[in-house]
Parts: sequence; structure tokens; C-alpha cells
Amino acid sequence: MAADLLIVFTKNGQLGKVKTRLAATIGEHEALKVHRLLSEKTAAQMSGVLSDKIVYYSNDIEVGDVFSTHGFRQEIQHGDDLGQRMNKAFADKFQQGYSSIVMIGTDCPDISKEDIVNAFSELKFKNLVLGPARDGGYYLIGLSSPEEELFTGIEWSTSSVFQKTIDIAQKLQLTVGILPKKQDIDTIDDLKSCDFGKQHFPYLIDQ
Repeated sequence: MAADLLIVFTKNGQLGKVKTRLAATIGEHEALKVHRLLSEKTAAQMSGVLSDKIVYYSNDIEVGDVFSTHGFRQEIQHGDDLGQRMNKAFADKFQQGYSSIVMIGTDCPDISKEDIVNAFSELKFKNLVLGPARDGGYYLIGLSSPEEELFTGIEWSTSSVFQKTIDIAQKLQLTVGILPKKQDIDTIDDLKSCDFGKQHFPYLIDQ
């Protein structure tokens, strides 16, 4: 078994179920298009990562999707909230023998293979690595051992997620590596401010 594992957490691409904050502004069909393009970009960017790779879907495995064609194994998330689902994925895979695990979502169009390589490098010397998002969350979390408390008592999808995670890490006396800050795509303002939005959705941005 490889020592390193990359996990991608994603929602199944269902109309009305993805990018709900964006959908409130641009409509459900355009929000689904954003989700699909972000998924395609993430899968392509991560295809060159040499670690094992698993994509975790929110509800159902999508046979023949962009992740499976880029070498990802496929599993389903389990848990009542995002924290429980993330923690279970980490705990299960550490139990299977992985020594370093990095997890990302599909909301950050600028994440690169190099970011993942740097995260795994940090985990050779650190307990935790985080990639802070500009909205106060994080686009990447990596661990060298299970840490359930990092996923407990956090209000997910709020501007306090990153700082709360740092606070818990300090309480646990974990060593922490921080990657460069990047932009997640959750709102129309996010879409307007990034190259991804300008490239794929100029007709929305110009409104």
C-alpha cells in the first residue's frame, strides 16, 4: 500500500443539490454547470498526483465520471454532518495503513498538483496541514494521524472554520503547516473575482 492518500470530497451532481448559494443568484442549471466544470478541473489537476486517490461522493457512486477516468477509486461518504463524514474517511483510511492523508473538495479551481505535493511534504514533519480559503474556511486539510477533535464542534460553511481548526490544533499541541491562501467558488462574487469565472462564465459576470 502506498504511504500517501489523496481524498476528494464532492457532492453528486444533481440539479438543485449543488452550489446552492450560487444557485440563488444564477439559477440551478448554471450552478450545476459550475459544479461540473469545477469537478472536471479538479480531477484533471489531480490526475498527476502519484499517491493513491479516492473520491468520496455525498450519496451515490457515479460510474464512468471524470474522477473514475482519472484513476480515482470511488467511495461514499458516511456521517450526519460534514465533520463526521470527513473524520470517518480519515479514520478508516488510517486504519487501512496510510501514513499521510490529504483531503480536498472541488470548490477551488486554482489548487494544483504542486499544492498536494507540498502538503504531503509538510506531513513528513507536521501533524496537520491546512490550505486556508479566502472566505475563512479551508480548501485542503492533511493529517499524519487521526484527529477526531478537529472535526467536532465546528460550524461548517462559515467564516470561522479555519480559525476554529487552528484553535483546536493548538489545544491538542499539533504541529501545523499552512499552504498559500486560495479562492473557493461559493458565491457570484467569488465567480466574478477569479480567472475560472471569467473564462467559463463571462455572460454571468457581465450582468
